[in-house]
Amino acid sequence: MQRSQVVPSASTSMGSLKRVLSPELVQVAAPASSVSSKQTSRRPAKRSKPSPGASQPTPPTQKTAHSTPPSPVKLFKGHVTAAASHRTTESTEETQPGVLKPVVVPQPTVTELSPSFSGNFDLYGMYLPYLAKLCLPPGATSPDYSAVYDRILSSQAKHDYTARCFLSPHDVSTAVPPHGRFESSSIIDPMAERPFEINLDSFTYKKALTFTPTERLSFQVPEHSTSGPGLVGHTGLLPVCGIKNARGIFKIKRVWTREQGGLLRELFEGFFSFSVGYDSMYRKAGHGNGATYKFAFWGVRAMKDNTGKEIGLGPGKTW
Repeated sequence: MQRSQVVPSASTSMGSLKRVLSPELVQVAAPASSVSSKQTSRRPAKRSKPSPGASQPTPPTQKTAHSTPPSPVKLFKGHVTAAASHRTTESTEETQPGVLKPVVVPQPTVTELSPSFSGNFDLYGMYLPYLAKLCLPPGATSPDYSAVYDRILSSQAKHDYTARCFLSPHDVSTAVPPHGRFESSSIIDPMAERPFEINLDSFTYKKALTFTPTERLSFQVPEHSTSGPGLVGHTGLLPVCGIKNARGIFKIKRVWTREQGGLLRELFEGFFSFSVGYDSMYRKAGHGNGATYKFAFWGVRAMKDNTGKEIGLGPGKTW
């Protein structure tokens, strides 16, 4: 059997050729058997169910959920909104019931605990040359508290310090106010030839402790000493023969923290002043009318022994 074909003649113009070819171009999707089976085929064409894609014109492409590109924010920036995460979870549960639900783990928030002003402390004068050099190196614009802390630990390991103090914890169940003790090898009772046993009392907790301009003169970097939670109290002596009066101020606040080995490392700063007046007994012994001491200090918590007990002054006498 010979199929009839439309062959354009040589004299056919370009316009005629386009008119001849244009029906074929339009009906590309139509099956050829639907045209030739009626005209040239001797054998009846086997009727088959035409496919929807072949018998009907191709519909225009429609955007579906699968063809829609993901949001650039979700894809490239990694931010997934709660609604998008919920839809993803539902889809996963429907199509892949055996797959575990995606879990979004929130980033932990580091919360710095309020400082505790209790226990034993080792204190180091800010006037010490090796600490003054490390606190603000040449060219630096802010104190290097970490370097100061590490250097203090080296001295602390040798039991070398300017002073030591003990601050009792505040017990709200009793009427006894917070108190403490202070001792320094440079603040000597000239008659007893040993350090004064200085008392710390009348404590007040301050949410924003500051230092006066006169106190700040003793600081290594006074412009960087900002207000913060702290403790302020008074210094004094128990009644001592030959001492007329003794008074002063004690302030302490935390300036720096670092977590190391699961432990919190803390650096404190403070100010201490103490004035003592002698009576005639001391004057006759050639010790003058009295003495005045004042200095700014760095502070760290006291070391602990093998049992975990702090090495320091402790509470001393029962109050």
